[in-house]
Amino acid sequence: MNDLADSTRFATRFLDNVIEYNMKRHALPKIMDAVASDRRVGLGITGLADALMAMGLRYDSDEALDAVEKIMQTICYNAYETSIDLAQEKGTFPLFDYEGISKSKFIQALPTRICDKIEKFGLRNCTLITMPPVGTGSIVAETTSGIEPIFCTSYKRRVKQADGETFREYKVYHPLIKRLYGGDEDLREYVVTAHSIDPFFRVKMQGVIQRYTDSSISSTLNLPEETTVETVANIYITAYKEGLKGVTVYREGSREGILQSESSAP
Repeated sequence: MNDLADSTRFATRFLDNVIEYNMKRHALPKIMDAVASDRRVGLGITGLADALMAMGLRYDSDEALDAVEKIMQTICYNAYETSIDLAQEKGTFPLFDYEGISKSKFIQALPTRICDKIEKFGLRNCTLITMPPVGTGSIVAETTSGIEPIFCTSYKRRVKQADGETFREYKVYHPLIKRLYGGDEDLREYVVTAHSIDPFFRVKMQGVIQRYTDSSISSTLNLPEETTVETVANIYITAYKEGLKGVTVYREGSREGILQSESSAP
């Protein structure tokens, strides 16, 4: 985890510098003042499902939960340690108030050594961690997006041709699947996709990640078309009990033109 800790510290400093670089580039003075007052950054991850697969861990396993907890703990603690260091070097964010921030359940859950440093030196950033969707970014990086599982091991892509009317259709494999196995036949048992993972396990996984994330999480639970209203209600209640700030569900077939698994496509 040393490389991850070093990368986290570098990224936290970089993101704080980005705030400064962009400070005078905001469209309105009010926006600039808001950004300057709390200096929020959103350090996150992407390619989580690919990382688990590369380690030979099923996304929906207790071993994966343990691995993700260690990863997130390393990111969270090192990001906060770095923000404390930056506060000593450059000053705290203007709205910093220890009496107020110490009431945060998230801050209270941090190790005592970090809480003591926050009380003594403050923080450079109001929030540090978030889990974004990483849509286009994941396509460029050729990884799974954010904390999402692999959606499909392969899918069909349609590309409009130069005449503006016809399409060329071809099969695309998930990049890591292609790289590791050459295709999606006879895959290892630890290779699982979004639609085969129990949604309540997804909530459990998101709960582990939320424990070390002071902002929100972008993640969609993929549900089969026959999912009942009662099941959706239970997912939301379970998410609340797990301490999630929010949860998103998508019942397949509820909207046209959205990603569909091959079995449900018309």
